[in-house]
Amino acid sequence: MTEWYRNTDWNEEIEAMFFAKLEKARSQRDQYIVLQAHHISQSHPKVALRLIDLYFDTRTDDFDDGRAHRVAAAAQFASGGYVQALDNYLKLLKGQEANEDIYVGSPLEFAFLTARFRSDGHYDAALEQLAGLEQPSEKEPEPRFRYCAASALITSETGRDPANALAMARSALDMPQEVLDVYSDVAWRLRGITRS
Repeated sequence: MTEWYRNTDWNEEIEAMFFAKLEKARSQRDQYIVLQAHHISQSHPKVALRLIDLYFDTRTDDFDDGRAHRVAAAAQFASGGYVQALDNYLKLLKGQEANEDIYVGSPLEFAFLTARFRSDGHYDAALEQLAGLEQPSEKEPEPRFRYCAASALITSETGRDPANALAMARSALDMPQEVLDVYSDVAWRLRGITRS
């Protein structure tokens, strides 16, 4: 049976039950709100964002802030709010040192999403995040693709280092076909860099 704060669907009945249980919760109320928002961030992003607003308006401490920002970013991406989502990722990255376990992978995810969605207002921050990361090995094809693709696309679009953009695009396109298929929109743009 699904726990009352891990609903994957949402309707009036589920909402009423969730808030009735939440009202009785004492010790982990903040966490329950964030967990519920997480579980519906893709299927019901607007509801998830309302829950995250509730979390920030009523939280008793800031322990779950990082998770809440991450859930908000996921919900914003699901509803098409890319700039807001990337702003949330930046907030999340600023708090990274406080609790690293929550944020594993976020700098790379932030840089890749910035490049994928062409959020030029975030390019400098994305390049800064990439500079602080070690390039993943070929044994990690998907993270390596994301790293190389982000570097290639951003440096190409900013005109900062055409030689690096070309080298990184080629490295990304050398990844297994199943990775390229998952990110076909990005692979198409990378092929454009190699043809320039």
